Formats: sequence, C-alpha cells, structure tokens
Amino acid sequence: MRKNMLFMAYWELNPQKDIREVGKVAVELRKSGKWPVDGVKIVSWYMTPSTPFWGTIVYEAENEESVFKNLLAWLNAMPGIFTTYKIAPVLPVEKAIPLALL
Repeated sequence: MRKNMLFMAYWELNPQKDIREVGKVAVELRKSGKWPVDGVKIVSWYMTPSTPFWGTIVYEAENEESVFKNLLAWLNAMPGIFTTYKIAPVLPVEKAIPLALL
C-alpha cells in the first residue's frame, strides 16, 4: 500500500481580485465540500498580510491526481485567482537531512 505524500504549495493571489470575493469563494468551497477534494488533507495553511497577498499550504495527499484536482477546484471557482502557484512534494527536515548525508 502506498503511503500518502506531503506537498507544499506557494501561492500569490491576483491583486486584481477583491480579497472579500476570494474569501467568499474560500468559504463556499469549504462549505460545499468541493475543497479540499477527496484524498487530500490540509496539514497547514498560512497567508501573509502583505500585498499582493501570498501564502503557503501543506497537503497530505493520496496521489498526484488529487493534488491536481485540489488546485482545479480553486481555478474553476474563480478563474485568474492566482498569479503564481508552485507545488512540489516535500519531506520534513528531520527526514531530509539524513538523505542529504548519504
């Protein structure tokens, strides 16, 4: 059985989008159960108070397809919401350091 993977995303909100509208979309996605999608668990989710607003999120996901669907939920709900969205698999530092020493 494959173990769930951790993914970290860095995102920047489009400054042309009203932050109140973004907030409404976030509430609706969560309330409707459209986000996070099945197979994805939010581990941490942070946003900065600086503009343009940006933040990070860490997901635990069953597979890469779930991570892709998770992003699409936002893009479909509010096209153009992000100016930047980067995501990659991650390891906790305490697991990464021993690998770096091999």
